[in-house]
Amino acid sequence: MFSPDLCVKEWRTFNSSWYCISNEYKTWEDSRQDCLKRGANLAVINSEEEQVFISQLNTKPWIGLTDKDSEGTWKWVDGTPLT
Repeated sequence: MFSPDLCVKEWRTFNSSWYCISNEYKTWEDSRQDCLKRGANLAVINSEEEQVFISQLNTKPWIGLTDKDSEGTWKWVDGTPLT
């Protein structure tokens, strides 16, 4: 479980999820590894409302969408396919 005490800069909540806003620039992979070390993961967007929330954070966030297993086949870091 992610703890807000481990956040680098500040944290925000949306529904029951925590969003850590970091002031460090990292690659997608480095950002994901940092999240995993904190017991979290990159954001998996489950609704239009969540997408709006993330877009209004005034950051350039990495989200948990990847095609690293099969180029052109996008899925979320939690394993769900992009729909």
